[in-house]
Amino acid sequence: MDSCRKMLGKRIKELRKSKNLTQEKLSELVGFEPNHITKIEAGKHFPQPEKLEILAKIFDVQVKDLFDYEHKISKQTLKQKIIEWLDDAQAAEIEYVYKMINSLKELKREIRRD
Repeated sequence: MDSCRKMLGKRIKELRKSKNLTQEKLSELVGFEPNHITKIEAGKHFPQPEKLEILAKIFDVQVKDLFDYEHKISKQTLKQKIIEWLDDAQAAEIEYVYKMINSLKELKREIRRD
């Protein structure tokens, strides 16, 4: 349970920051004491189910998404998955993906220039 609390705390912190909320503001929105979010993010406390629902609503996610600890994939894992996909892909599919990547890189360069 300890690691579950810590992972949930890390996820809540990530979502809070993505919404540009301070711990104090989030505590206020949820109805927590001012330092309660700090304790949750540190993995010391676990929110009650009704508070999880409020948090999910604030973050505009489903409650289950609060427990999605594997949504970020490491660069190495991504590379491996791409290589595995390419090994099974047809030549036309590989060419299409290559063109898409080049187009995205060009678009990124154009955006940086503006």
